[in-house]
Amino acid sequence: MKRLLTRCLLSVAALATISFSAAPAFATGATLSLSPSTGTFNKGCGFTLSINLDTGGAQTDGTDAILFYDPTRFTANAIHSGTIYADYPGNNIDATNGKITVSGLSSVSSAFSGAGTLATIDFAVADDAPAGTSQIKFDFDPADKTKTTDSNVVERGTVTDILNQVVDGNYTIGTGACGTTNSGTTTTTTNNTATGSGVWTKTPVGGPLPTKTPVLPQSGNISPTVLVAVVGSALTILGILGLAIL
Repeated sequence: MKRLLTRCLLSVAALATISFSAAPAFATGATLSLSPSTGTFNKGCGFTLSINLDTGGAQTDGTDAILFYDPTRFTANAIHSGTIYADYPGNNIDATNGKITVSGLSSVSSAFSGAGTLATIDFAVADDAPAGTSQIKFDFDPADKTKTTDSNVVERGTVTDILNQVVDGNYTIGTGACGTTNSGTTTTTTNNTATGSGVWTKTPVGGPLPTKTPVLPQSGNISPTVLVAVVGSALTILGILGLAIL
């Protein structure tokens, strides 16, 4: 009996060792980044930055991204929510202090895992912006994971902040025309929108920057049109069967 018990224990230990060694690696932590992270943006011109999230394989319940920018150089005009989360209840622009807050929450039934765009921000460079370089950076304190007032990514089912790193933006204020780099090289321009190391949107004279309509998450419900088509097909089949029986 003692030998059988010993053998059973050894078998269980061996299986546990194999299972542990074969198990996938744990998530490495989440990353928030600005895209593009570098570029030259000219005075009086608009541009758009994306806030991208990579969860590192983890399931997440929500994300807070907080950005600081220099209000003497940049103006934040609009926040366009992404589609990776079901709700964005905390989007805000504090123009006086140069602060942007984006908060996304997953639904109860569906967490977000993977990489995607949390939001896009429309900026404009002030006409009298000081020349030189300027940062748009995340409020992030890697030394204090319990801090709740900075950027954070919350793991599914816990209150654990899994944000491990951020990629800030470093930009140069240029003096060229909208749609050109600081060196004067013209980028491809279509409908007043130019793409180069960043994305520029030409600001209409005397008017606001064009805004984009947020794309809502696609619903999983069957549309009424599809439902009617399915019911109609079923009734047709039943009618044919009825005639065949008669």
